Amino acid sequence: MWQKIVDWFKHLFSHQAPVHRESNGLWWQEDNGTVKVGLASQVIDELGDITFLTTPQVDEQVDKHDQLIDIEGGKAVETFKSPVKGKISRVYAAYQDDPASLSRAADPLLVEIQPA
Repeated sequence: MWQKIVDWFKHLFSHQAPVHRESNGLWWQEDNGTVKVGLASQVIDELGDITFLTTPQVDEQVDKHDQLIDIEGGKAVETFKSPVKGKISRVYAAYQDDPASLSRAADPLLVEIQPA
C-alpha cells in the first residue's frame, strides 16, 4: 500500500512532457526546451529491411513541415516532416551509419531540435 502512495506522489510531481504521436509514425517530445524526434517501431517494421536513412545536419535550420527524415526500407520509402521550426541540435548518427540497426531499437530517437 505504501508503494502505491509513493508512486502516486512521484507521478503527481513528475513534469515529464507528453509524447506526441503523429498518424504517420513520427513521435516527438519537448524536453527542457529541446524537441526530441523519433519514429515508432511499428512503422519501421512495416517498412521492412531498412537500407537508407537521411536527416538534416547539426546546426541546420528547419521550418515546421519541412522534410526532416527520409527512410527507405525493402517495402517502401517514407518522408517525415518536422513537427517544429528550429535548429538541429543533435543527430543520432549511429543510425545513419547503420540504418538496419533501426529495426533493433524501440521507438528510436533520431534528431533533436532547438525550437526557434
